[in-house]
Amino acid sequence: TQAIAAIMTILIVGQQGYTGGINGITDLRTLHGWDIRTDHAKYILYFVEVFFLFAAILVAQFIRLTKLGRILVAMREQEDRVRFSGYSVANFKIFAFCAAAIFAAVGGALFTLEVGFMSPSFVGIVPSIEMVIYTAVGGRLSIFSAVYGALLVNFAKTSLSET
Repeated sequence: TQAIAAIMTILIVGQQGYTGGINGITDLRTLHGWDIRTDHAKYILYFVEVFFLFAAILVAQFIRLTKLGRILVAMREQEDRVRFSGYSVANFKIFAFCAAAIFAAVGGALFTLEVGFMSPSFVGIVPSIEMVIYTAVGGRLSIFSAVYGALLVNFAKTSLSET
């Protein structure tokens, strides 16, 4: 994962014409003609982000409560046992990575709208490690605990950097 993050950073910086290079894409002012820099737009965007957060939590909880979710949890705990039970572990891993990619893509798009720019520093090794820290702080056994971990770490990061 860390190698992919480093490679992506190099690729993004190397494609300066499309990505803005080291500065990234810095001129995100409108979304389909809607000025996203106003206070009213930020207010609406906040509620859109909260809606997507709760939607992601509900989808993840739904998946976890189904047979698919029980198999994914069993794979986390004892992958060999799931394989020996006759399930194709590779297919379940593909599903898990695709679901994670969808969640990450939606979150990244909303983050970009909130911040107003996107730069290669958001794809590097440090943000990737921060995601692991969110889970380590909150815990990996509950979907809500990962959200709490992310909120707690970002609150601490913001509070400590302002003082």
